[in-house]
Amino acid sequence: MMRTTLNLSEQIIKEVEALYGSENRSRAVEKALVDAIRQKKLQAFMALKGQIAIDGEAVEKIRAAEIGENEDNR
Repeated sequence: MMRTTLNLSEQIIKEVEALYGSENRSRAVEKALVDAIRQKKLQAFMALKGQIAIDGEAVEKIRAAEIGENEDNR
């Protein structure tokens, strides 16, 4: 855990707390940052659409193998 000081508007903090249903400001800000990072990564991934070739058959084989592994672990 890292401690830091940020200058954020009170309105933004209140909105983040309301969106994430958190009374703890640090936790609400952390959740918002995690979501922002996830969103940026998803946008970067989506930008690759049409630029890379994906072997659909290979993907299905991998998924089937993963499902089999999960069922074996039950």
